[in-house]
Amino acid sequence: MVEHPLLPAWYDVAWSALVLVFLCLAVWSLVTLARSRVDGPTKLVWAVFIIVIPILGSLVWLDYRRKNLAQRKHSEESAQ
Repeated sequence: MVEHPLLPAWYDVAWSALVLVFLCLAVWSLVTLARSRVDGPTKLVWAVFIIVIPILGSLVWLDYRRKNLAQRKHSEESAQ
């Protein structure tokens, strides 16, 4: 059986790209968390969640943030 010499390189590139995407997602989540209006202890809990479980933590935070922003926008429109 002949092995293809580029297969390991492609495999490494794919995994490296995937790790880079997850790292960027975690950094983006932490930056949006730092800029949010969440109080201090809650920010700490969210930050630990994002750091310990980066993929799930980031996705849950970004979904929570999106819902929170939509709710705030709706309440501001109702007040006007």
